[in-house]
Amino acid sequence: MKLSKKINVYIISGFLGSGKTTLLNHLLKQFNEEKNVVIENEFGKINIDATLINGAFENVFELTNGCICCSINNQLLETLSRIVSLENQPDNLFIETTGIADAGEIAAHFTSLFIAKAFDLKKIITVVDAENLLFYKDSNVEVEKQIVAADCVVINKSTLVKTEIIENIKDFIQSINPYTTIVLSENGLLDRMDLATENSPKTFISDAIYKSKSIHKIKTLMYETEALFDIQNLKYELFRNLYLYYHQIYRIKGYVLNSKKEVFLVQTTGKTVEINPVENQKMTKSQLVFIGKELELKSIERLLKSSIIKKKKFQSV
Repeated sequence: MKLSKKINVYIISGFLGSGKTTLLNHLLKQFNEEKNVVIENEFGKINIDATLINGAFENVFELTNGCICCSINNQLLETLSRIVSLENQPDNLFIETTGIADAGEIAAHFTSLFIAKAFDLKKIITVVDAENLLFYKDSNVEVEKQIVAADCVVINKSTLVKTEIIENIKDFIQSINPYTTIVLSENGLLDRMDLATENSPKTFISDAIYKSKSIHKIKTLMYETEALFDIQNLKYELFRNLYLYYHQIYRIKGYVLNSKKEVFLVQTTGKTVEINPVENQKMTKSQLVFIGKELELKSIERLLKSSIIKKKKFQSV
């Protein structure tokens, strides 16, 4: 199929819970007069973030249970081929990576001759969490790799920390990538005009994408149950355990059902817990994804046990 023009590509990376999906939604609203497609990659078996995407887009292509920078390269290439074959060619492709992806290796795909003919990589955007970046950076090599690859680093949640911390974050970013553009953001806001700036030249080694192996030490576990939850107890237990084990549990996200079988969205980042009701989301069971280090299913079951409504208690309500 002969293309009249190349498809613009924007790669959105960032560590777990930094705010990538929120930023993507803001960008989609700004590109609402153009045809957009999204590739959403999730490290676990289910893709919670794909259900949170809203805005102007034609299709969402989901790549799950692997990271496109290491274990599912072929799926990415197949998906790019499918996009090129679409009858109505999109103007823009937005790729939201997993929280542990190496954006540089993903970008290397777009230097391949046959992909470069159809796609034009415009920007690698890395989102960092102002509240947690300085803690995660030393224990997770992925954080540094994502910043090194970035054309634009968005310091998200910047109003939640002191100016001194923001300056320390800027110094860290510039020490490993002095040529990137740094943007302060609140709630994932990024002006489309920030994507129009010229990028500094980069060198990607294309062969690396075919040789790379997963080096991620981060583990993903999914907890699934037909049981119903006491939402207040769940919030308390998650907050208590994250306060104690924040260095081990990086991210929790998913959907749970309460005693009335209403759906609630659960999201945690660092020590922050958010549980909010969701409309127009049909679920037959609760599904929570836990992402962190040295996670065990038995420990997760113990963590959630006191929040589950026992059948006898539920029947008497």
